[in-house]
Amino acid sequence: MTAYKLLLLLLLAAPAAAYDRSELAEFNDLYKSGRYEEALEGYRGVIAQAPANPRAYYNAGNALFRLNRPGPAVWNYAKAFTLDPRSSDIRANLDFALRQTGQRLVPETVPAALHYVYYLLSDGEARAAAILLFWLACLAWAAAFLLDGSPAGRAAGRTGAAAAAALLLTLAWLGARSATSPFSQAGVVTRQGGARMLSGPGDTFKTYASAPEGRLVRILDAGDDAYYEIGLQQEGIKGWALKSEIDRL
Repeated sequence: MTAYKLLLLLLLAAPAAAYDRSELAEFNDLYKSGRYEEALEGYRGVIAQAPANPRAYYNAGNALFRLNRPGPAVWNYAKAFTLDPRSSDIRANLDFALRQTGQRLVPETVPAALHYVYYLLSDGEARAAAILLFWLACLAWAAAFLLDGSPAGRAAGRTGAAAAAALLLTLAWLGARSATSPFSQAGVVTRQGGARMLSGPGDTFKTYASAPEGRLVRILDAGDDAYYEIGLQQEGIKGWALKSEIDRL
């Protein structure tokens, strides 16, 4: 159990150590001097080389926000949040950017502490924890079988049962987040001025609503070559929008 706790602590710390701050220092200096376009190009270069780097997305979001591009800024902040949901900087800037388009990171009816716990682990970390718990349960039960009847065997059996229970809870947590999180199967409207929502996938269909720039949308159907079917959860409506106007998370 000690080894498991140590590995879990390493998993929790992974996002903080997943990037080299010195790698971004040059571009941060450009940002601080007001050269936002140049800084943005640098951050994008880091992202191209390290697409799981949360700090690069966060810094790109800052530059885009300074350049008055709220849609791409929200997308980058949201991407950073999915990779490192525990970062207070990422959470604060994402919430601020969302509020500019009438959204909130933490719903009014949800306590902030509960929301933090709900997103304590990224999806990647939660999946890694599930894999770890699965193998821990298998190894513990194998040890219990081999040491049947001994105190060590009974302890191994209890460890296996605890790991299996934790695995089920982790899988249930992942399933609930997949069904309820606004960042699951989602995209962000990045087109300046917003995206048209059509009654079907094509210009021959009627425009009956629009999704403002920066809005988080649920992607309901991505099967069409040119259009997504999207849903606006706050308004309870859905429609079809050009894929070129929405960046998928």
